Amino acid sequence: MDFFEHQDKARRNTGLLILYFGLAVLCIFGALFCLASYFLSRDPYTTKIVWDLGLAVQIALGTGLLVGLGSLYKIATLNGGGKVVAESLGGNPIYPGTDDPKEKRLLNIVEEMAIASGTPVPSVYLMEEKSINAFAAGHSPENAVIGVTRGCIDKLNRDQLQGVMAHEFSHILNGDMRMNIRLIGVLHGILLIAGLGYFLMRIAPYLGGGRRNRDSGGLGIALLVTGIGMLAIGYVGAFFGGLIKAAVSRQREFLADASAVQFTRNPQGISGALKKIGGLSEGSRIEAPKANECSHMFFGTSVASLFATHPKIEKRIRRIDPNWKGSFPGSNNQAEHPGTTEFVGAAGFLGDTGKATKSKSKAETETTRPQNAIRSAGNPTQAHVKHARKVITKTSSALLDQVREPFGARCVIFALLLDGVDKVVRDKQFALLLRQTERGSAEETEKASSRLSDLSCEQKFALVEMAAPALTLLSPGQYAAFRNTVEHLVAADNRLDLFEWSLRKVIDHDLGRRFSKRHSQHGSTSIRRLLPDCILVLGTLARHGQNGMAPEPSFNAGISAISRSKTLSLPSVEKCGVAQLNEAVTRLERLTPLEKRSLLEACSRTIDFDGKATEVEVQILRGVAAGISCPLPLVVAGSID
Repeated sequence: MDFFEHQDKARRNTGLLILYFGLAVLCIFGALFCLASYFLSRDPYTTKIVWDLGLAVQIALGTGLLVGLGSLYKIATLNGGGKVVAESLGGNPIYPGTDDPKEKRLLNIVEEMAIASGTPVPSVYLMEEKSINAFAAGHSPENAVIGVTRGCIDKLNRDQLQGVMAHEFSHILNGDMRMNIRLIGVLHGILLIAGLGYFLMRIAPYLGGGRRNRDSGGLGIALLVTGIGMLAIGYVGAFFGGLIKAAVSRQREFLADASAVQFTRNPQGISGALKKIGGLSEGSRIEAPKANECSHMFFGTSVASLFATHPKIEKRIRRIDPNWKGSFPGSNNQAEHPGTTEFVGAAGFLGDTGKATKSKSKAETETTRPQNAIRSAGNPTQAHVKHARKVITKTSSALLDQVREPFGARCVIFALLLDGVDKVVRDKQFALLLRQTERGSAEETEKASSRLSDLSCEQKFALVEMAAPALTLLSPGQYAAFRNTVEHLVAADNRLDLFEWSLRKVIDHDLGRRFSKRHSQHGSTSIRRLLPDCILVLGTLARHGQNGMAPEPSFNAGISAISRSKTLSLPSVEKCGVAQLNEAVTRLERLTPLEKRSLLEACSRTIDFDGKATEVEVQILRGVAAGISCPLPLVVAGSID
């Protein structure tokens, strides 16, 4: 099952969650109706309205409003995505330019995996907990964050930490995060009944009667009994909440474990992490006050519960390592210290390793073909990680240092947009930087520009993805100013070329959605309804990517993947401009996940037709994938054979 199938299944699971939610609310309504009817039947003035349809309607409306508004309120507070969840659990962001070796190792692993899987590099939060645990949270890959405990980076070696991170990336790619955040909101509404009952119990003594007012005393007793009843009913809601969490979470954990093994090709990594949890006195327990409501998000069981959100750790280990003897290592006094070799050649932490190997393994070559890159979306392998590591290693350490802090990251993006041919336009762009940006930006941009000259297309896009965590630290005002400068740099030559368009799409995908209001990641429209837009995308690829060869054969190869019609013709050159492409891709975001896969496969057929992928084709494919919110592992320009 790939990214697109997982996303489609996640959409269906949302319907299942709504069904569970409805059943829970129905049971709560029934319990409240019985409670109200019982107490009202004891008063001669209210016996006429008990077990009555009118009373049932009133209680149903009250229950629906209370639970519904409670859920909507909680979901609204989580609109900020994974950042809000991480901060509520006591997490603090790890600065991308940190000097701590263990934090560097963690960021290095996350960076490699994000680039390998084609997702924006998520921000990483550290929780000061002694246990070994981690989580991924967010509405979509664009605003995802990863949280880890102090015990996780202290107790695990690189392979084990990589296994845990691969597990969390599986949740990011499989659409589990959105479901998990919605689950927090839904359960908050259900448990609000218990909260209201507790509130009534607290205020009842203050309304208790004295000699002066026996009526208020009766009211106090009534409130106390009602509060106890609502508290009991609230725990019925908690019972259903546990059932819902268990139903949604447990099988997803098995799937994420299996995906982590596929990602790393190292079963001992994730199984070793699970074994260390079993041998640690703190295990995977989380002490943060909000741990219970987020328990279904964690890598390991974070709180004790009647309905476990995770399978037993022994069962998870045996699924990965059938030969396990059943013993856990003593992890309390074990601490892993990153060696210098863990950073060499991984992400430039110790500088460049010198000569990067020029040859690529057959596995790496296969993974970077357009068709294979699309087929592996959401299912990256160790070959993707290895290639991502090589791309990072071949990039100068000075550039890597720049993209890991906000000021330098902005300057690298500006440098990517500088005109490399027309000196007049370039001078105009530098004048604009001097006017619109803070002191030193123009000089830093010029330094970055000199370092970018020899970089390949894939390295440039990788730099944009690596810049995401640093640029996330910008305030909304700073990001708006940065985005405004990007637009002015693009418009300096009064035209928009394909690289500028694709780069802007990637920036909007990786960063824009972190600063904008949450939006739907996928739509419900079929290719048939948006076929003219699909034709335009394939026509643009065929017209601009064939290096002088006739575009019709490659266009026909692509169009055959989405339509059997023999009457579809290649659009004219005039209709295949950047502006028309941008409008088409904007509309194509409304496609369903599976239809998006069909579109990208059609694009890959057009690219692969002549046996090579040109720089222009890679740029268009990258821009289209970003525009329709689909992860795309690195695609290399050059011969496909």
